[in-house]
Amino acid sequence: MKYGIIYRRTTKNIGDDVQSYAQLQWLPSLDYLVDIEELDAFKSDNDEPVATIMSSWYMWQKWNWPPSKDIYPLWVGFHYNDIQRGRPRGMPSKWEYVDNGPGHEYLKKYEPIGCRDYYTQARMDELGIKNYFSGCITLTLKKRKIVKPEREYIVINGVAKPVEKAIKKQLEGSGIDIKVLAPTRPEPSTDMPWAERQAQVEEMLDLYQNAKCVITFRLHCALPSLALGTPVLLVRKSFKSVRFKPYSDWLHHAFDTEVIEGKYKDWFLNPPANPDDYLETRHALEKTVSEFLEKAKNETRKASELDRLKIDPDELMKWQHARMKETLHSYHIESQIDLGEMNRLKRKVANCENKISEYENKLAEMNKVKEENKMYRSVVSYSFASFLYRLRKSLGRIKRKIFK
Repeated sequence: MKYGIIYRRTTKNIGDDVQSYAQLQWLPSLDYLVDIEELDAFKSDNDEPVATIMSSWYMWQKWNWPPSKDIYPLWVGFHYNDIQRGRPRGMPSKWEYVDNGPGHEYLKKYEPIGCRDYYTQARMDELGIKNYFSGCITLTLKKRKIVKPEREYIVINGVAKPVEKAIKKQLEGSGIDIKVLAPTRPEPSTDMPWAERQAQVEEMLDLYQNAKCVITFRLHCALPSLALGTPVLLVRKSFKSVRFKPYSDWLHHAFDTEVIEGKYKDWFLNPPANPDDYLETRHALEKTVSEFLEKAKNETRKASELDRLKIDPDELMKWQHARMKETLHSYHIESQIDLGEMNRLKRKVANCENKISEYENKLAEMNKVKEENKMYRSVVSYSFASFLYRLRKSLGRIKRKIFK
């Protein structure tokens, strides 16, 4: 048996690599990197199975589903979302690759699926796939070496700029340093070797471990800090994202406005310990991973023998192509509807702008009349009388037509 980690080769988000690193800490060796966006194309040497902890967000390029037979998977920390459809770097697919056919059958073969959040669980329920809440693999991160810093410091990762500015101002003169970390890289890390990524993750985790506290907007900064035992405050404008249940309930959390108003200044100076509500989930996940790796260690069969889907590659490709055509067509129809609605709204806006322009011109004329104080009353009176005369004249013509 060989071992691999799921990673996203083209990511800018360092949190993706933190998640891959959390998988790596469990493995006896790292033999393969499995790109999450090329799952169906992954191939091992000599038909050897590659034990992989499949904890991640699936997936942007959904047509690369289901995964290769060479992957020997543990399905925990599974998050599947369709919000990519509305994003510039996303794709047209929603749930088409898991709602029927081989994509659906694959997940059925590996039931129950450990889900990272309640939203994914609900979607799995709708699809008739047995599941349970496993939590995210980052909850199992092991503690780092404790090194007492020369000066206490707080880590800020990814919060809104007004929040960052407010925290810095509130802690002026406190003797506490502030280290601001970027949650993303400037460019996608397509060609960055894993060793370099790993070093970057370990440096970041060391900073989290030895910080007085961590203040973050990011889930994959908050959960590692929680696992390491460092007091962490999750600060966001809203906690409505489906990805944050139940984690926001397990963490100290605050709204942007509350931090900006200074309500958490004392918290920063004397951060309380994290709640321990997550520990039951962490221990269950650790047990699941340990049992999986023990089973993998004793497995001697080839990947083709362990393959549960057992579908002809040509048949699988036909299904993938059919799904792709369907999703592209539905996306095209949806886009055309959106375009038509957009044009209608543009016309409505243009009409409103024309009316506003007319009213502004009339207002300018009225103001001009007002400036001519001496003539104002007489002009208004004459205009009203003239209007009333014309109205009465028109009414007389209408009456004559009616009673003719």
